[in-house]
Amino acid sequence: MSLRTRSLLRIWTLLLCLLAAGSAFGQPAGKMLLAVGDVAALRGTERVRLTAGAPVNVGDTVVTGAQSHAQIRFADDALVALKPDSEFRIERYNFSGASDSSEVAVFRLVKGGFRTLTGQIGKLNRDQYQLLTTQATIGIRGTHYQIQICSAGQCMNNGAPAGSGMYGGVYEGRLIVSNSLGADEYGAEEFFYVPDGEAPQRWLAPPDFLSDRLDGRRLATTQATAQLRFAKVPAIEVPLAFGVPPFTFSATEDLTTPALVGTGKAVLVGSDRDTLELDSTTNPTLQLGISGGQMISFNNGRLVAGVGTASIVDTGSDGATNGIPADSGLNWGRWQGPGSTIAQSLGSQVVHNDGGNLHYIYGNLATSIPTSGQVSYSPIGGTRPTDSGSGAVGTLISGGTINVNFTTAQLALTGLAVGFGSATYTLAGSTSILNGQFSTAPVGATAGCTGSGCQSLIAGNFAGFFAGPGAAGIGLDYYFNIRSGSVIEGVAGYRKCATPGKC
Repeated sequence: MSLRTRSLLRIWTLLLCLLAAGSAFGQPAGKMLLAVGDVAALRGTERVRLTAGAPVNVGDTVVTGAQSHAQIRFADDALVALKPDSEFRIERYNFSGASDSSEVAVFRLVKGGFRTLTGQIGKLNRDQYQLLTTQATIGIRGTHYQIQICSAGQCMNNGAPAGSGMYGGVYEGRLIVSNSLGADEYGAEEFFYVPDGEAPQRWLAPPDFLSDRLDGRRLATTQATAQLRFAKVPAIEVPLAFGVPPFTFSATEDLTTPALVGTGKAVLVGSDRDTLELDSTTNPTLQLGISGGQMISFNNGRLVAGVGTASIVDTGSDGATNGIPADSGLNWGRWQGPGSTIAQSLGSQVVHNDGGNLHYIYGNLATSIPTSGQVSYSPIGGTRPTDSGSGAVGTLISGGTINVNFTTAQLALTGLAVGFGSATYTLAGSTSILNGQFSTAPVGATAGCTGSGCQSLIAGNFAGFFAGPGAAGIGLDYYFNIRSGSVIEGVAGYRKCATPGKC
């Protein structure tokens, strides 16, 4: 073959490669599930504003502004939740729906951070999945991890500036983190740090900036475990209601402007997938309305809600002994039906769930919380769980048990179970206690489902507060994030047992 012929062949081969690359560039890779605040795609010289449902393409760089969040679902069902001030580029992506060796996912995190549940590409052909950063390249042997890039002085940990570089944590499966200076592999519940210009390092605990605030709104996919383990569920329904028997309160007038409770209350409110507020009246901006032991309004600037003419159902309380009210002061209930107003601020966006189910539980602020010893708590009642997608109302089968080690400031929930028809959802997990409050987000609890009616789960979490002198009680909100975007949620109250482990 002549030199000229070989040269022409090389040129022709190069043109074919460029055409193939061009056919991939700009092809749809997924779509936006959520876009809150300033979210855009950089496409060549264009900046395209992104909203929920908008396509994202190969070659796009998705950017989020300050106080902005984004969630992307890719064609292989992978989910990516971007933090504020992030740049995330889709370098290469292809998924045909079949395992034919053509599937590939290569992403680049330029700045900021994200949390992801990998999809079919990560399961079918793990070697074809990569995350590129300035500090290192990440390959996966698992499905759920989080990454944050920090510039000098940008991120704070324990009140001090964290070093510049890349930080990460694995919540399910394994990650291989490598650069020219070294490589290491990390498994579930392990954390790492790659300083600028250095090899990966193992960290014993996650830095503060990998965690969400206790009162932060939940995004549909940012708080979860991916491969959900299944727990054994009691076959017999356990009755939970003590003290004041549940009743239905039907308002005959608008009750959105009651006298406001001044001090001394902790409160937890959950509604649909956008609202989870853990607050207390020590917050000067909180206006909490209570009438007849039931919460009828809540306003802390982020969530503005009033029961209006809706019904209040599934109500209950810690009750009284010999006419003396319980120290915890726990009361719970659920708003149901038209007539309520529920408005949640998410950055510059306000999400309305007017007339939707809103679960609440409040109690007396905890005082003299123990600093040592172990205590168990047993359930005393709670609301019936609801499915925000279908509107179905389920059954609280068991509130489980909460064991607390005050010496180490650790709390563990076991055995919580709720039922919807032929599906039983279970939840268990452990977390740290901070200032009388706790939350499993963002690491996630262990969630599962048994039965023919199970929906595909993404997340399971719980949050709560201690109530009353000596932490006499606990108020808890639990929720399961469903892959369809809906949330199964309820609240429950707990009372301290006389003997640890013997309630």
